[in-house]
Amino acid sequence: MDLDSYYDHICRVGRLRTDQHARRWSDGVLRTFGTALNGRTKRAVAKALPDELAKSLKDVFWLLHFRDPDLSSEEFLQWAARRSGNSNGEFAIYPTLAVFSGLKTIIDQDLQSQVAEALSPQVRDLWEQAG
Repeated sequence: MDLDSYYDHICRVGRLRTDQHARRWSDGVLRTFGTALNGRTKRAVAKALPDELAKSLKDVFWLLHFRDPDLSSEEFLQWAARRSGNSNGEFAIYPTLAVFSGLKTIIDQDLQSQVAEALSPQVRDLWEQAG
């Protein structure tokens, strides 16, 4: 999948109006996703993604970051919404699932399983919902 198809997919599945919205939501969800993954999995996913998406995934830096193993899906969606320039965590479900399903078309099945194992249970449910 090329980037134009990826952003078109996010527009359509994520219920967004423009390509610019899709780019902003992709960036926000990927930044939030990067904080939910462990370092090894994050590097493996970044290596499999196009440079633009990998940059978003790796762009959040925390001096001392301890992943929350019990991160709720509501917290994840709220963070993704805020990083995407939105305040509605309830709407964030649509673009988040769109980004996740877009990522699944890019990365292989083994890496998808590795990602699922690295996520908290509720965020893993979001990951698995994305078709």
